[in-house]
Amino acid sequence: MMETILVTGGAGYIGSAAVRALIEKGHDVVIVDNLSNGKKKFIDSRAKFYEVDLVDKENLAKVFSENKIDAVMHFAGYKAVDESMENAVKYSDNITGTVNLLNMMVKYKVNKIIYSSSAAVYGIPKEFLVDENCALSTINYYGFTKLASEEMIVWYSRIHEFKYISLRYFNVAGDAGLNYTDPDAKNVMSIIMEVLAGKRDKFVIYGDNYDTRDGTCIRDYIDINDLVDAHILALDAEENGIINLGTSTGVSVKELVDMTMEVTGKKLNYEVGSSREGDPAGFVASNEKAKKVLGWVPKRGIREMIKTTYRAYFG
Repeated sequence: MMETILVTGGAGYIGSAAVRALIEKGHDVVIVDNLSNGKKKFIDSRAKFYEVDLVDKENLAKVFSENKIDAVMHFAGYKAVDESMENAVKYSDNITGTVNLLNMMVKYKVNKIIYSSSAAVYGIPKEFLVDENCALSTINYYGFTKLASEEMIVWYSRIHEFKYISLRYFNVAGDAGLNYTDPDAKNVMSIIMEVLAGKRDKFVIYGDNYDTRDGTCIRDYIDINDLVDAHILALDAEENGIINLGTSTGVSVKELVDMTMEVTGKKLNYEVGSSREGDPAGFVASNEKAKKVLGWVPKRGIREMIKTTYRAYFG
């Protein structure tokens, strides 16, 4: 059934990719984005766009009153971990915005939300392979805002009887064909591309003495196209749930560096620095629940992610 989907943060990296996929599936899309991180050039012209911040209740109400919304995909939020530890006031908007959104859903009888959560809710896990039952222990305020929003969604669902799926992302990479380049690169893949482009002098591998196959940290990289596929499937999910999104296959930082040079044919200037406090040796998602509940299986590998990211930065 074709529906009208409200996409918050629909001008951002993941949101814009989801918007395009939804439209191609035949859905009508309404975008809400305050453009603090999102960019106008990534707004799909086939969607209806509102430049609105989720903390602005009056204008958010206008979005709901002017459109018959069937479901919400909630991507909007501030996401820089370091900044969250310096500016709780700003990052509390992640929680306030979610509350406002949930209140509007209740008022206008919208019965489903797909929430963009994060593996940051696990903090520093003791397990290498992390499933949804692992202990939750956030170590930064960004992670706390994600966990708090998850918990509010669960409570609202119990009380007001709407459906939800909260998706805990691991390390999202690659490009969905929109040639997205991160204006404030924080993740590994974007930083590597900036080094290749000469915007940074070098890439730093933080530690090579971990208990892993080559001494460097192992992480789980999920292709943005696979991630979007999971959101589309979540729209049709019959049960509520909190679900990890990852490949269940780890790649070490050194392996990522080597594969980048192999795929791009360019030499990457890098050095090994000191280990960072709090970095787990390995952090990989169990995706068994995603397979069972959503029927989702990741299809793209790390080399494809490198290739599409490189194409986005270099054409």
